[in-house]
Parts: sequence; C-alpha cells; structure tokens
Amino acid sequence: MLKARIALSDLSLDAQWRDGCIVFGNSRIEPCAHTMLETLLVRTENQWFVTVRERLASSAHVGVMASRDVDAEQFNQLYQQCILWRLDYLMIEVAKTGHRMRVRAGVLGSVPVYCHAIDDHITISWDFADFTAIPLAIDPEVASHRLTLNTAYSARQLCVGVNMLTERASFHVEPGKASYRYPVPAADTTPSPLPAGRDALTAFSELLQHVVSLRPITAERIAIELSGGMDSATVASAMAIRHEQMMSLGILLDGDVRLPQMQRRQLIAQRLNLIDQTVDIAAFPPSLDLRPRPDQAKNLHWEYYLEAGAALWDSAIARGRDVLFTGIGGDELFPAYIDEIQEHSGHESGGVGEARHYAEQLLTPRALSAARTHSGFDAPASPVPVTSLLSQACRGSDQLRHGQWPVNLLSDPSLAAFCHRLPRDDRLGRAVMRQYLQMRLGSDVFPRGYTKETFARVLPELISKHVQTVTSQLRECALADLGLVDQRAALELLNTVAATRARAPMSALASFLWLERCVRQVS
Repeated sequence: MLKARIALSDLSLDAQWRDGCIVFGNSRIEPCAHTMLETLLVRTENQWFVTVRERLASSAHVGVMASRDVDAEQFNQLYQQCILWRLDYLMIEVAKTGHRMRVRAGVLGSVPVYCHAIDDHITISWDFADFTAIPLAIDPEVASHRLTLNTAYSARQLCVGVNMLTERASFHVEPGKASYRYPVPAADTTPSPLPAGRDALTAFSELLQHVVSLRPITAERIAIELSGGMDSATVASAMAIRHEQMMSLGILLDGDVRLPQMQRRQLIAQRLNLIDQTVDIAAFPPSLDLRPRPDQAKNLHWEYYLEAGAALWDSAIARGRDVLFTGIGGDELFPAYIDEIQEHSGHESGGVGEARHYAEQLLTPRALSAARTHSGFDAPASPVPVTSLLSQACRGSDQLRHGQWPVNLLSDPSLAAFCHRLPRDDRLGRAVMRQYLQMRLGSDVFPRGYTKETFARVLPELISKHVQTVTSQLRECALADLGLVDQRAALELLNTVAATRARAPMSALASFLWLERCVRQVS
C-alpha cells in the first residue's frame, strides 16, 4: 500500500507533502496512488503518523492525499480511529525524540508490505522488486520448507532480513535496533446454534450484502474474477444485487473441463447481466523460463498463472475498471472440525502426502533435516484464515502492479467467523453457499457433482512440450549450488512429470521450479 525509504536521522524533521510523496530530509514515503485508497498525514508536537487505507463508504472522504496539524487530544483520537479501521490499512508512526518509528498493518492482508532495516536505514514496499538491489541471502530453512510444500504465513521470508508485515503485526525501529511483533492470536471458533428465528441462508445473504456495502464503488469500475466455480459466482451474485453491467474476467482452460466451464460462465453472465471477457490459457501459458529477465515480476510467493491473469487485468484497466473482486477465501469458509470427520486418521490425505514424498526426494540430507523440523516462525492464528492470507500474498502485489486494487469479499473476518460457527449441516458440502447460489442463479448452474474447473493439467502438458528446454536450463541449478537440492534428482523428477503427467510429482516439480527461478533472481 506504500513504499518508503527512511533514514532514522531524518525522523526529527517535519514531514511534508511534495509531488504526491511525504518527504522529510532525504527520506520519502510514497503512498500507492489508487482511488480506492486514501492517505492521511497527522502531525502534532514531536510526533506524526501517516496511514494509507481503503476508503470506507460510510466515512467522510479525506482525499487521496490529506494532512492535519492537531493538538495531542485530537492526535490520539485520529490515531485510535486509524488502528480500528474496518478495512485494510498500513500505518507508519514516528516519534521525533529518539528517532523511533513503528510500521503497523491492518487485519485484511490484501497487499502485504515487506520491511528491511540495515545501518539505521529502512526500506518498506509492497513490491519485492524494490529489495533486489540490496545484497540478499537465501534462508536455507525457509527454502527447505517451501520445497516440501510447507509454506508458512510468516514474517520470516525466503530472503534473510526481508520481513513480511503479516496482518495486525508491527515492525519497531530505533537507532541500532529493530524488532518484529506478532499480534495476539485470534480466538478459536466452534460451531453453535443460530439464534431463534434466524436461518443460515438469510443471515449469510445479509452479511454478504453488508460486506459488499463497506466500500464506495460504482459498477463501471468493477471487474470480477469469474472462474466458473462457486466462490467467484457467490461474489458476483452478491455484487449484482447492488450493481449492474459489471465486468467479469476469466481464464478458459483446455481439455474436458472447457465446455462445462464455458457453459457455466455463460449462464452466470446472462443471469447476472455481466459483461464477460475471457482469455485462453493456451494463448497465455505459464512461463517455464528459469532465466531472470529485467521485465519479469519479482515475488517471494508462488503465482504460476500470472501471464493469463495479467492479460485480463490489463484489459479491465483499459476499460477503466480498476477494482478487482476475487473469490479468494471461499475454500476456507466452511471447515470440517476434527470431531466431524468420520474416518480421521491424523495423517495427510493421499494426494498431499504423495506430492510431499516426491518433493522430499529432491532434497539433500541437510535440507531434508531442516524441512522436517517444526518451523517455529509461523504467525499466530488470524481472523482471516491463513490460507486466504497466503493466496493474497501470492497475487496482491501483481494485481496492484497492473493497476488493480484487489477486494477479497469472502476473506472478510466477520463472514469467516459467521460461517465457521455455523452448525455442521449448514457447512457440510458448502450447504448454505449452495442454497444462496440456487436462490440467485437457479438450480441448474451448480448441480451436485458438477465438473469443477482446475489448472491441474496445464503445467504437466506444458512440461511435456518443453522438457528439453527446462533440462538444458537445469544444467546449472542455483538450489543445488546452495546445497539444498540434488540436481540429478531434480532432472529425474522432471522426466517423471514429462512421462506420466501425474499431479503429485507435478506439484513437487512446480514448487521446485518456482523456487529455483526466485533464487536466481536474487542471487
């Protein structure tokens, strides 16, 4: 939500707006310039703060860039208002005396920022590319966990010294000292009966509409990622109650899923009056090129279908649509609790366990030992489910880079808390979401057992076509040079995927190839 380069010695100086940035000495804070965001600079004697936050429909619009000089009482009131902001925000707080500062994040984690402190200079940015000019070292423990498909939501990232500001966390810096503080864990949720006279469908519908109403948006600026699945269809259905002629975006897959995916999209678009636009995955295939390129987006998280997504985001921007609604969070709304699982064995499901087995075959003994230890650095439980936060971290910066501000309605904490507490029958098989979609779209769009869209076949087919090129590029392996991966095992896994096109080895290979590319871009 912002970028900043700050020297602690400059914190004693007055902060002023200049050319769209907040400047003090040689330091500057650059808020993200998007109409869904507003920036407020508040100054009082010996301290100031700046917050970049999502605009609320119910609050007075402070302007894209605003500043206020206030007394101590007003300062504290505005400060409390900011840290309790209902939508996403990022805040930098400064105490001039002592040259101290704190960076604080909101709860939603839509587009997280990274922080790096060295020699009393701090770099903060939502774009990891801003850190690649700094000499960086790979954290072998984090890399080992990533290679075995154990991705954690954590301040500690792949590059040593670059911390991600997780939801509700804070980063404290003063001369000669920097510290990271996680928030208090969110309370556990358990199923409970609905209040007398309330039914799950009505309550779910009303809460969805409340979440939709939080932001000041107009139909002509909206784009909705519509995959053809239940999550994105739920978002589109909720939005269509308040807005007409919205734009929907989607990637059309090949193979057996293509026709049912197209048919569902057509039904949804017709019944919700959407302006639908698609691209074919074959026209924008994922890049398998491991060589760093100057124009290649740099990220610390895995997003393999950026090319097709970027084509859609750019087409939406060309039509003035810069607010992107996604279905992220839908998979996490209806958990099955342990005592509700009939044959709970305490072991991983076959698919995940098999993929992890292939992944472990790649690792050197040193890396395997690191991967099998408990990470110990995960962020505490959060109001937004962790897998939703990870999905947002994978995609948010790329979306913002293409001019889109992402809104993930189904990741809203109040919606997650409500759905997690629903009785078992309302959660099982996403029962309440199915009822909602039947009410909004009819019963023929998502019949039980419908063919779901999946990217599972895309990468195996691509690998089989380009196996020689990838083999050639893996003759030099950065992860092997770091002592984490057995280069021969990596080539064997590549050939296994090319020959079988099976999902489990492909999952392990995809994680390895992405991490190899990431390590090369920072080496």
